Amino acid sequence: MSRLLQILTLILLCTGMAAAQEKTLAIGVASGFPPYEFTVHGRPAGFDVDVAGAVAARLGMEARFVQGDWDSVVSMLRIGRIDIIAGMEVNEFRLAYFDFTAPYSRRHDAVFITANSTASAVEDLFGRIITGDRHSYVELLWRKEGILSRIRVTQTKTKEEAMRLLAEGKTAAAIMPLEVGRYLARESGTDVKVLTVPDPGSDVAIALRKDQPRLREDMDAALADMRASGELDALARKWFSPPAPGSPARP
Repeated sequence: MSRLLQILTLILLCTGMAAAQEKTLAIGVASGFPPYEFTVHGRPAGFDVDVAGAVAARLGMEARFVQGDWDSVVSMLRIGRIDIIAGMEVNEFRLAYFDFTAPYSRRHDAVFITANSTASAVEDLFGRIITGDRHSYVELLWRKEGILSRIRVTQTKTKEEAMRLLAEGKTAAAIMPLEVGRYLARESGTDVKVLTVPDPGSDVAIALRKDQPRLREDMDAALADMRASGELDALARKWFSPPAPGSPARP
């Protein structure tokens, strides 16, 4: 093969590889956050996973999911190892680092107790141990109200562990997103009830780096089409339990 032919072949190969990469969307998702993002039979699954996969399909791209703990996934987006993160809650802190699509869902933090608990108000948790994420809406609210110091909030590695501790009576309550608590209680056979849902809800969207305005516009169009066609509602019905009376309405 002549030198010129070798060069031309290499150019064609590189062009083909670049085109293949452009048609692949690397999507970061968390693990251990059902029914939004978790693992089923070794593969990423959940509401946010399905939404991101459907968006990629509408863009004519192949979805390549990269799954890990939340902090690692966020770091991968910041350094450019992935293109987007599915299902990130939008807040002022994150807006300083990332761009976001239009919201496609909302999440509400709730305080879960066992069905046989005698607690009827937050004051009944004073002096007792409960589980919850750092800087959750509920924790920040209790801090603002001046009652956080009267409640012993501890973290767990996973939401499954928090639900297990609640079921075993080792904690008095668990703070977690409403749908996450419902799913874990149902899957583990734990009979729970919601003590309070003080969170008005956080917008959930797809996060991407700020240097991708065209990708954001394309994803916004795909999400708008999914909403108009009823696909977003269908995915919510697939993954979420029917809301109980008095629960926050879904978008």
